[in-house]
Amino acid sequence: MSNDHIWILLGKQLSGEISSAELSELEALLKEDPDVAASSEFAANIWQTPIQETRNARNSESRIWDAVKPQLRPHGYRPVMRTLLTAAAAAAVISVAWIGWQQIRGTTPVLQQVSAAAEKSKVILPDGSIVWLNANTQLDYDSNSFGKKYREITLRGEAFFDIAKSEGAPFVIHAGKIDIRVLGTAFNVKAYTNDSAVYTTLVRGKIAVSFQGKTIVMRPEEKLTVPVIQQSSAFQPTPLHKDSSGQLPEISWLNNKLTFDNESFGTLANKMSNWYGVTLHFESPDLQQLRFSGIIDTESIDEALKMLQLSKPFHFLINGKEVYIRN
Repeated sequence: MSNDHIWILLGKQLSGEISSAELSELEALLKEDPDVAASSEFAANIWQTPIQETRNARNSESRIWDAVKPQLRPHGYRPVMRTLLTAAAAAAVISVAWIGWQQIRGTTPVLQQVSAAAEKSKVILPDGSIVWLNANTQLDYDSNSFGKKYREITLRGEAFFDIAKSEGAPFVIHAGKIDIRVLGTAFNVKAYTNDSAVYTTLVRGKIAVSFQGKTIVMRPEEKLTVPVIQQSSAFQPTPLHKDSSGQLPEISWLNNKLTFDNESFGTLANKMSNWYGVTLHFESPDLQQLRFSGIIDTESIDEALKMLQLSKPFHFLINGKEVYIRN
């Protein structure tokens, strides 16, 4: 079925000169093809739009009439000639407008949003790259353009990336105030909105991180910390240190473990907030300076806080999603 025939049927329908058989044919076409179905409402809007004549209007009218004339019923030629010509003109206008809209639609960004709420999840991107999202993490990308000339996403939260190689289509991640460019590697990015910095951990491969006009290249088993609250002249990666089990604490969440080594209660509170989906409130700044080391695995928030109490004295009260830490 040609597109011209479809538009002529639409034009006849809008002008009120469509036969029962043609109407049945048009309805069947609209049900079979989603794109044609979407054009019905679009065509109605175009029909309501005033059309100004141009210098070539007469020639255009003749060409349209030549296309419609063979479909006219002999007995109805004179009475319906004007309305059929109007229908044909409507079909032509709608057809041109539809083609233009299809071209625009093909380049209009279509935001694809992937998120993980209370627990981590695994996502496979259109290019075959694998992303593990930690809790309370959101990832956005344009599904229309992703993988064509570039692969670009925006991250809010924490995720581990295993990027598929794609020559000529670099992978770019926007996380907080930094941009990460990669061709094929595995790394972790932590960029929660309540964090004081963006943390990038490279496991294998090579990535380029850009921040405030500066770019550095990271090597495997390096970590980069970029403050987002206060200005810092330090923009250099540091070596990673494995724990006693030979694992990297920065990616322990992939194994459902929250590790911390001599961290302040204030820093640990941010991690626990993301881990459990709660908010911790401190009665005094001194409580935030308490330091802890340990691993949280399957413990509940109540069990985890009781475990911390074995190391340092404090009290806590849990009220739904709010946790209050007191002296």
